[in-house]
Amino acid sequence: MEDFGGKVAVVTGAGSGIGRALALQCAREGMAVAAADLHEGRLDSLSGELGELGARVFTARLDVSDADAMTDFAARASAGLGAPSLLFNNAGILRLGDTWSHAVGDWQSILGINVLGVVNGVNAFLPAMLEAGTAAHIVNTGSVGSLVAAPGMAQYTATKMAVRGITECLHHDLAARDVPIGVSLLCPGPVLTAISDDLMGIESGAPDADPAEHLMAGQPDFITPAEVANCVFEGIRAGRFWIFTHPFNGYLKDMTDAMLAGNNPTYSEVAFD
Repeated sequence: MEDFGGKVAVVTGAGSGIGRALALQCAREGMAVAAADLHEGRLDSLSGELGELGARVFTARLDVSDADAMTDFAARASAGLGAPSLLFNNAGILRLGDTWSHAVGDWQSILGINVLGVVNGVNAFLPAMLEAGTAAHIVNTGSVGSLVAAPGMAQYTATKMAVRGITECLHHDLAARDVPIGVSLLCPGPVLTAISDDLMGIESGAPDADPAEHLMAGQPDFITPAEVANCVFEGIRAGRFWIFTHPFNGYLKDMTDAMLAGNNPTYSEVAFD
């Protein structure tokens, strides 16, 4: 898919970070934007910026783990803007801690948002995309954690590995139907967002603050949400399934070699170079 002007994009988790950058990039590409987030204040701010870029906008407060709410969002967004050509299932949360330290309720909540949020988005929007029969693309936000296990990351890793599996199967399902709908898995490395604050143990500031003022700005490897959005659109235009924001080949090779050798997994920080 290469032509975005005049088409409709849907972005969940659009109020801050990568989601906000994706929504703004969609507007710069000449698209109408349906944006959803749990935080109405962030949506109001985003709506103003999208309007300044000349985009038609529909916003809704949304808990992506609620299938009925997602279906209602899809119906209202499509009625207001039309069927989407781009769907970004981006909403997600991060919780840190030892594997055995999380209560069942904590597991259920993160699975509901990070995994069922993707499922609900696909179920709510894909039928209209199929019916339209025109070029379209779905991007699900995974993570480097879709491929990398690390200490203290059991919940996040489990959910992002699940997103990888769902996204790969979705790609195969659509390819088997020979429809013009592409699929990508976005696997960001270190990005200047509130999630990176959580990872570094930093008190988060305003979620929509200027990334240049982020406490980790200027640190090796960290990039801005806008840079991620540029990577995503390059990936969509190229029809790539895997969208990495950082070099990752060395780690993947080492991991694959260890698996083929039957070695126990060991953890070392991923070097992005």
